Amino acid sequence: MTTDVGSRFSAAWFVPLAVLFVVIWIIIDAYRARGVEVLVDFPDGHGLGRGDSVRCRGIEVGSVSSVKLVGSGVEVALEIDPLNASKLAREGSRWWISRPELDWSRVSGLDSLVGPRFVEVDPGDPTGGSSTSFQGLGEAPILEQIEPGDLTIVLVAETRGSLQPGAALHYRGVQIGTILSTALAGDSTGVVARVLVRKRFVPLVRANSRFAQSGAFDLDIGLTGLRARLDSLETLIVGGVSMATPTDAGEPVESGHEFEVATEPEDDWSDWRPVIDTGSDD
Repeated sequence: MTTDVGSRFSAAWFVPLAVLFVVIWIIIDAYRARGVEVLVDFPDGHGLGRGDSVRCRGIEVGSVSSVKLVGSGVEVALEIDPLNASKLAREGSRWWISRPELDWSRVSGLDSLVGPRFVEVDPGDPTGGSSTSFQGLGEAPILEQIEPGDLTIVLVAETRGSLQPGAALHYRGVQIGTILSTALAGDSTGVVARVLVRKRFVPLVRANSRFAQSGAFDLDIGLTGLRARLDSLETLIVGGVSMATPTDAGEPVESGHEFEVATEPEDDWSDWRPVIDTGSDD
């Protein structure tokens, strides 16, 4: 008799317990699938709306939850895919609204020319701390990706001249970097430009490297007639800067190192032949 009661008791509780287990599993699974909320302040919404996507390197990684006015700008709430949140919700990540942009140095945002706007993100340093609150960029950055190992140097010139954001840094006619920004020096006596050198070409930049503005259309009249020199149509329109390193190359530099920029290269720069291994792209 006792055995029958125990059996009936076990059978009566089996179904409720199984249902409870399933419900708990569904709740846990839903919680795990829940996106991580990230708040980004932008100066302007540029037509961004709820449901628009968040993308990183062409992959959709989340969506826009809400857009609301805050002070003199807008606050955009994003729901980031939990599988990617740890890579994106970290200090140093850059966020901007992708929209069509056209200027002398670039054309960007063509993906949003006919479709909806979307938020683009460039992940911060993998070793950085986590963060869910950011100040978004007012426009797409000159470079959409900055990789670990890239070098940032500062160039100082008397006038801006060919130092235009988006213009190239050349070494022997090969682009090795990009001018990120230009601004008036703190003491107003010149112009400073931030330049990013790609990781592969960082060994070329030494303490005794020399820099000169490029982009001018030079005409030399001599005994052999008229000779014109123009590096490229791009440098004529956009500008840029060229770099040379002496045969006896100096010590490598770290990010933040400052160099002066000459208005034009000196004749002996073309004779320099430093042997520096740059390997290949990773």
